Amino acid sequence: MGRPRKQWSRATVERLITMRRAGASWREIGAAIGKPHVTCARYWVEVLGMDRFRVGREQ
Repeated sequence: MGRPRKQWSRATVERLITMRRAGASWREIGAAIGKPHVTCARYWVEVLGMDRFRVGREQ
């Protein structure tokens, strides 16, 4: 059992969602919001309930 998850500001969450839907990588998102990229990816899935697969620009 880990520590309780810290709350993210609304602006940070909105930036995460906007960047991910635009096709940014987790590393790009993490660098932009100042959090580890793994934390951003986990937040996307575990808190926001979003799909794990890539969203946004085509490969």
